[in-house]
Amino acid sequence: MQAAIKPPPRLRARPWAGTEGGGRGREPGAPRPGGSRTAPPARVKMSGEEILMCAVQLGKNFCLYFADDDGLECDAFCKERILHRVLRNVNSQLLVVRPDLNMAAFEDVTDQEMKSGHGMHFNIHCYKTTTPSAGLPVAFSIKIEDKNYYMCCEKEHGEMIVRFKEGEVPKEIPGESNVIFFKKTFTSCSARAFKFEYSLERGMFLAFEEEGCLRKLILKKLSREDEVDETMKISF
Repeated sequence: MQAAIKPPPRLRARPWAGTEGGGRGREPGAPRPGGSRTAPPARVKMSGEEILMCAVQLGKNFCLYFADDDGLECDAFCKERILHRVLRNVNSQLLVVRPDLNMAAFEDVTDQEMKSGHGMHFNIHCYKTTTPSAGLPVAFSIKIEDKNYYMCCEKEHGEMIVRFKEGEVPKEIPGESNVIFFKKTFTSCSARAFKFEYSLERGMFLAFEEEGCLRKLILKKLSREDEVDETMKISF
């Protein structure tokens, strides 16, 4: 006699992860505990287009609530935190800003000069962005003799020049800006060193070039994407 074959067990739908007590997730727009309503879920588009979903709230039931990105601007930057660092090149020289000469250069610095910190201690302003794939957006500023200066780039006689101008770095930048650089790891083997790409011109990085006895801070173009240029290597 052939044994009876049992039907397979019925599969039950799993509740949303994060709901209290493993209960069922609420319907979109249904009231949350306390009477408020969830933000509407992000729209689903049946195409290859990537859709930015922004978590706007973490509820008491540990569910994330999302809003769509209709009101976001493509290249908006909002300041998140500030790091205080000295910047070193591949030769362990420190970047020193000299506003009187409208110039910055990497120099050999004594312990006494470093302790005074004149023109060497930078504020690195880290921003949030809606396009994180480009790298961490940062801006540089420095305080010298009670005056604040920020780093920017300007075109002069067809050449991009690094400048330090008196003023403050903005907390929010609604669009493109000549003060923003994208911080990237220098190489996969040099995780503690970085290179900084100018946000308005892809492939242009902060670097230094020798000018007499100076190693002047400049913007330099990579000839190809996989090139490793030691003059662009900057560590904190």
